[in-house]
Amino acid sequence: MVEILKQGSQWILLFATSMVSFMSTIDASIVNIAVPKMSRDLKVPMNEAEWIVSVYLVMICVLLIFFGKLSDQVGRIPIFQIGTLIFVAGSLFCGLSTNLTMIIISRVIQAVGASMTMATNFGIITEIFPFQRHGIALGVNSSFVQVGNIAGPGLGGLILATFNWHYIFFVNVPIGLIAFAFGHHIFPKDTQPRKPIVVDWLGYATYSMATVAFFVAIYWGQAIGFVQIRIMGLFAIAAGLLAVFIRHERQAKDPLINLKIFKSGGFSIGIITAMLVYSVGYFNNMIMPFYLQETLKLSSMTAGLILMSIPILNIFSAPVGGMIADHIGAEKISFLALFIFLIPELIFININVSWSIVWLIVGLAFFGIANGAFQNNPMIMGNAGKEYQGVAGSIAALARNFGMSIGLSLATSLLYFGISVKAGKHITAYPTAHPHWFIFGMHFTYWFALAMIIIAISLLGGLLLKQRLSAKQVKE
Repeated sequence: MVEILKQGSQWILLFATSMVSFMSTIDASIVNIAVPKMSRDLKVPMNEAEWIVSVYLVMICVLLIFFGKLSDQVGRIPIFQIGTLIFVAGSLFCGLSTNLTMIIISRVIQAVGASMTMATNFGIITEIFPFQRHGIALGVNSSFVQVGNIAGPGLGGLILATFNWHYIFFVNVPIGLIAFAFGHHIFPKDTQPRKPIVVDWLGYATYSMATVAFFVAIYWGQAIGFVQIRIMGLFAIAAGLLAVFIRHERQAKDPLINLKIFKSGGFSIGIITAMLVYSVGYFNNMIMPFYLQETLKLSSMTAGLILMSIPILNIFSAPVGGMIADHIGAEKISFLALFIFLIPELIFININVSWSIVWLIVGLAFFGIANGAFQNNPMIMGNAGKEYQGVAGSIAALARNFGMSIGLSLATSLLYFGISVKAGKHITAYPTAHPHWFIFGMHFTYWFALAMIIIAISLLGGLLLKQRLSAKQVKE
């Protein structure tokens, strides 16, 4: 167990771990806005350049559970610190890359480091902070994570307005080294007894293959259509491997994931609602840059500043949400936050070029408030037993990255399907001559985002009702 820290040191370490969380999360989204320039500079087609984004998310999803399990055996702090250095090295190599092969390999290195930090940061925070301050501590970390998730297009646009795409990666290097130095000097010594390193290789192999098959089906399906027999076959393979994984884990002596953790309704619903919210967040990352720059003809600098409405409000609402969660519970504040999400989704469903830009900024601002107030991390970690904190943190990060990946794919597929319906023909690019087709596709896509928020409201509302009835029965 990690030694108890003085309060000042706790907050310094929280800031250091949160900065690494911010960098590893933002690198999943910041590259999106730079892909067209990277495609031109590296002289590769757009569909190949998109793998610069995709390979990072896929590798993180493949590795997260492995490092979560490993951290329970060798300690979370060593894994986190080594991961920080690997992420910094990967960022440096990405910035120095001059061809597609080099940057893909560098993104894999980045993903290895990012998965090591993502799998351990929540567990570290719950260890260094007393239980009564978990809400505010995880709320602060959540603000960094969520800002990293949604600030990518805005921050990327600001960087590209002044520098070339290489600096999107270079900025990670000094920040990562500073965070590592803070941790090296202030992290307490982990006195937790070391356990023999035991890895459920069969479970990990089936999980990894299922994950890869799922994402190949997602990304390939976007290019050739999801009704193709090859794509449906890959989904079937992924589902079959997942079934094998679950059956094996139930019987394994030392499983990769102790499935008993999912017996907690609060944990399971926390994971599902987190995936839904992160998926909806990625709708904005994919659609809004097109709407601002292609439809409204705004510069990348102006578009970047407008998109920063979300992270700016998120920074303030997440810690406040965490403090409220410490008093009324993470589930209740998250339930209220989901209703706030309805405001921006309804604006985005109806907005048009004739509307004042103020409406768009209001919608983005409300999205930032709701995103910060949604306390998915305290909800997930608080509903996982003390013995499950390591694996719970990695599952929470996995849910986030699955949500982002699914959101990116879903938003892209729905957008171009909506555009194609309006155009009466198959379209896979922005309809420059017919911007109203894009508006139709955007509205069509955001209807699905609204539906996903309503599903999250139903799930969390059902959980709260069940908890209330259980508490009433106990009193009686």
